[in-house]
Amino acid sequence: MKPVPSWPSLPPGGVPIVQPRRRAPSQIALWGLMGVIGMLFSLMLVAYVMRMSQGDWRPLPPVNALWVNTGVLAAACIVMQSSASQARHGELRRSRRDWALAGVLAIAFVAGQLWVWRDLTVRQLGVAGNPANSFFFLLTGLHALHLLGGLAAWACLLPHRLAHAMRARRLSLTAQYWHFLFVLWVVLFAAVVNLTPEIAQRLCGTGGVSP
Repeated sequence: MKPVPSWPSLPPGGVPIVQPRRRAPSQIALWGLMGVIGMLFSLMLVAYVMRMSQGDWRPLPPVNALWVNTGVLAAACIVMQSSASQARHGELRRSRRDWALAGVLAIAFVAGQLWVWRDLTVRQLGVAGNPANSFFFLLTGLHALHLLGGLAAWACLLPHRLAHAMRARRLSLTAQYWHFLFVLWVVLFAAVVNLTPEIAQRLCGTGGVSP
């Protein structure tokens, strides 16, 4: 006669204890990294607004190519998310296809940023032109540098020997990081396009104060 399996005894009160689900260390590390990067760019934006409130700020002319670059980065994030989702459902071939396309789009975004920087330099709007130019190159360059880090994580998924579960996990983490960088870029882009010295002076409480 087979022994009847015994159930774990209930704690006092008869309510079973549910163990909390632990987050993977890689997920926690990613959150920490994004938190640090977010704080860094927040401080940079505060400095950007404070410097803009000074009287010698000459805004850059409209850079229409940034709209195209924003669309390219959005497409890269969407395709990367599709790759991660397909990997979770076992669609490995489609996942690899979207993974490759996402990388191409991200590289195209970086190339587009390089073109913008070169175009501004040719138009005598280089990094040393005035404080507005310097901050533009600093903010967009720092963002591109972090995106290159995202491309490095993307490239680590190239080996075909990765186990399916490991690949799906890394794809998910990479997609999260790319989404974070896209949101960060939207904030930077909105600041560059919409902020004016008048708005900065109101935010800093320096309106009407002569330089």
